[in-house]
Amino acid sequence: MRERTTLDRFLAAIPVAIVALALLSLYFWEASARKTPTIFSDELEWSQISRAIATTGHAARRGQPISFKSLYAFMLAPVWWIHSTKTAYTVAKYVDTVVMCLAAIPAYLTARLMVSHRAALIAAFGSICTSALFFGGYLLPETLAYPYFVLCAYASIRALAGGGRRWIVAAVVLDLVAKEVRNELLIALTAFILAAVVLWIVGPQGQRLRAGWSRLDHAGAAVLLIGALIVLNALASPHVSQWNYVTHGYVHRMWTLGLESFSALALGLGVLPLIAGLASLWLPERTRDPSWRAFASFTASAILIAGLYTALKAAYLSTQAFTRVEERNLIYLGPLLIIGAVVYFSSRRPWLPAALAAAAVTWWITIHYGYQLAYPYFDSPGYGIATLANRWLRWDQGQIRLGLVVVCAVMTAAVLMPFARRVPRLASAGALAFVALATATLMLAGEITSAQGAAVGSRQYYDNLVQPPWWVDNAVHGQGVTFMGQALTQGDDLGVNLYEFWNRSLKNIWSLDGSAPPPGPVTTPDLLRTNGVLSNDPGLPYVLETSAVDIVGKVVASQPGLTLVRVTHPWRLRQATYGVASDGWVSGANGDATTADAAYAYFDRAAGRGSLVIDINRNTFCPQPSSPGTNVTVRVGPVALNEQRAPIVTHPTHIYRFHLADCSHRTFTVSALPPVAVQVHIDGLALGTAYGVSDSRLFGAGVGFAFTPQRHQR
Repeated sequence: MRERTTLDRFLAAIPVAIVALALLSLYFWEASARKTPTIFSDELEWSQISRAIATTGHAARRGQPISFKSLYAFMLAPVWWIHSTKTAYTVAKYVDTVVMCLAAIPAYLTARLMVSHRAALIAAFGSICTSALFFGGYLLPETLAYPYFVLCAYASIRALAGGGRRWIVAAVVLDLVAKEVRNELLIALTAFILAAVVLWIVGPQGQRLRAGWSRLDHAGAAVLLIGALIVLNALASPHVSQWNYVTHGYVHRMWTLGLESFSALALGLGVLPLIAGLASLWLPERTRDPSWRAFASFTASAILIAGLYTALKAAYLSTQAFTRVEERNLIYLGPLLIIGAVVYFSSRRPWLPAALAAAAVTWWITIHYGYQLAYPYFDSPGYGIATLANRWLRWDQGQIRLGLVVVCAVMTAAVLMPFARRVPRLASAGALAFVALATATLMLAGEITSAQGAAVGSRQYYDNLVQPPWWVDNAVHGQGVTFMGQALTQGDDLGVNLYEFWNRSLKNIWSLDGSAPPPGPVTTPDLLRTNGVLSNDPGLPYVLETSAVDIVGKVVASQPGLTLVRVTHPWRLRQATYGVASDGWVSGANGDATTADAAYAYFDRAAGRGSLVIDINRNTFCPQPSSPGTNVTVRVGPVALNEQRAPIVTHPTHIYRFHLADCSHRTFTVSALPPVAVQVHIDGLALGTAYGVSDSRLFGAGVGFAFTPQRHQR
């Protein structure tokens, strides 16, 4: 046989390079379609930390130092040396995408321990076709954690296969560092230890220990092991609060959410890698192959540990915040299962019972559980293929399940193909190639669908921002800005987070009532005196204020709902509105509320006497049938400060009491001398959804205030 020349190798590498560039181009396109971060506050937090590292070399959020969180922040930091935030964000997405695709390298090296070069290439490309690549365009640690876990798996398998002291040291070091990439990657070290124990038990030393054991001895050892696990659980539970909490009341929820997560993983892998990957964990013909034994023990251990972690986390979160299917925590298993599938189909004589058992498990978790059809379902992008069927083929849950029955049947037939002895080799190879291509198509179709959904949402967020979104940076030329808001709702929080991401000059995110959103420290300045002077003056030259806040200074720029002011120091309020949402409504704080309050104060004595206009309305609340309306009390008088340093009226000069019906309004004009305050008390709220309104708030009244000094009046 002729020896391969450099030219031969170059020509052979061309198809590989073409496929790699095609996949990379696809993921670059998906990343470019995401116009702005959308996962708040996670993406903003990692941006803050990495920007601080780029600027000072130390991790911080909003200027406040924090402890180490992840190596990902250090990986991302250099992109923020780019002056333009838009360019830096684009580069960050591309860097994340490239890093995530690097998982193909350790996946290839791992597969190469057991299969041919061509088969290993299939495993490598398969590892970057899964739903996990959906996260490539996000500023999240998953983009580094995904390839790093595959690297840990490779080193661990080499060590477990008898690679020697160097590989053992490398595996331990990499597995220990994995936690510094993402806490969840502790599963790598745990799986390595568990696999080592299993290999010792089934290895020569374990066999010598068990050489004289009878069946009764083995049964007794099994009982002792179960007892030891029970005792270990009892000892550990008081010290691991989440485990103790979930296992003592939510075990069923833990099982359900854990298996639903595996169901999403199965869909994201195109079903076949899960069946064949599980079947590859027992191949009698390879029992003498140390690489396969190491791979099988590590993969089985990783599946067990990652499954327990995911189930525990999902169950715990369901009791504290929200119920979600957490495939996001299982994506690291995808490359191992794909490698296992390649090993399975490379075997001459797979074990039929293992193949049937793997098929049964996959059928159960794929068909039994329902399918989330969000566009996208961020925590489980594997559902993308179900979403594709729903959105483009108009299939409902029943039709999607029927379609997946067909997919499972085809994939099971492919897994059982090695047992068909009379099928010509060429026909078998052709059928297997077709099924492999169909699997890759399913994986990519689901991933692309989820990515498209993310891009649509991102464009909507971006288009809702004032253009360009970095207009504050353009106006202040690198000088510091403090954001100051009031009565910020959850919807307002998103806008604040977006502007904070796009404008690096925003150093502080504060509010007058504690409603400023995370991540990072927030401050609530107090009124020091009735002339509007505020505490905690940061000394920055600019304030970006919402419509509910008016700080004394020169207006530099303004956009709908936001005003950029160059302030004087000490900074002080000219006027402020309290308890009124950004859309002008005063509403109840919770479902049990029956009353609501709002306040307004004008502090600037220099303005002199003027006209204070108070508008109380339900102009936009006109349901049919009508609600009973609400009772309103308005008090006007000189400003005083209560114990919380908030403005109140202690000696009202004007009091108005009236009933406000739906679709009506009342307006009052009062001559007043600043500082002056207004307090509005609303008794009797209407639940929007009870009157055919899609808004679930408890509606009180729309409130508006305006003070005009006499010198400005005609």
